[in-house]
Amino acid sequence: MKKLAVALSATAAVAVTGCSSTGSGGTPAAGAPAATTSAVTPAATTSAGSPPSPSAARTIPASAFFAMPADMRRERRKAEGSAAVPKLCGGELAAGKGVVASAAMMSIYQSPDAPEGSVPHGILYQTIRSYDGAGAAAFMDRARDGLADCTSYRTAENTVRVRTKPLSGAADEGLTVDLVQPQLDLPGEPTGGTQTNRVVVLRFGSVVTILNDTEYERSSSDPELVDVFVEEAAEAIRGWRG
Repeated sequence: MKKLAVALSATAAVAVTGCSSTGSGGTPAAGAPAATTSAVTPAATTSAGSPPSPSAARTIPASAFFAMPADMRRERRKAEGSAAVPKLCGGELAAGKGVVASAAMMSIYQSPDAPEGSVPHGILYQTIRSYDGAGAAAFMDRARDGLADCTSYRTAENTVRVRTKPLSGAADEGLTVDLVQPQLDLPGEPTGGTQTNRVVVLRFGSVVTILNDTEYERSSSDPELVDVFVEEAAEAIRGWRG
C-alpha cells in the first residue's frame, strides 16, 4: 500500500474551477464520455449575498484533487455535483448555505496490478467545496445530526443500511459513512452476500471534501484503498490551502 500511496500523489491533469450543484448519487455507465476541461465561472458571493471571507477560496484548482495512478485509472473527468454526492435519507450531505465554490471529479478505476481488460473495481467521486465564514463547520454539524437519524433508506432495489462513525486524525473533522445493502447480481437477483460502499467526509478549515467510493457493477469498496484515497486527498488539500 505504501507504493500505491506514493503513486496516488501524482498531479491532477484536468483543470477544475468554479461551482457545481450537489444532490443524489449516481453511477455512470461503462463507456461514458471522455474527459472534459471546460471551466465554469465561480460564485463571487455566498448564497446569502455577502462577500466571501478572506479565507474562502473562490475557485477549486486541479491541484486540490488527487489523481489515480496511471495503472489504476480507467477514466477521469469532471463530474456533476448531482452525481457525485449521494442523497441518502434526505440530502444529509447537500451543500447548505455559504458555499463560495464547488467542483467534483469522477474516476473509474481498477485494482492495482489488475490484468489488462479487467472489469473496473469501482468509481470514486471527489467533491470539494469552499465555504464562507463558519459555513464548513456548520455543514459538518448538520451532516452529523442528519446522519444520526439516517439509519436506513430504500432504493428501487434494496434497503440500504447507513453506518456512520467519526474519523479522527485525517482532518479538522471527519466522518465515515458505510452504505450496506444485500448483494445483487447484474440482473438484480440476490446472491446472499452483502455490498458495502464507503463515503468519507472531511473538513479542513473552510474547505469540505467528500469522497464517495461507489459501485461499478455491484462492487464493494476496498477499505484499504479508501484509506489511501483519504490520505492523498488530505495531502492535496493541505498543499493547496497551506
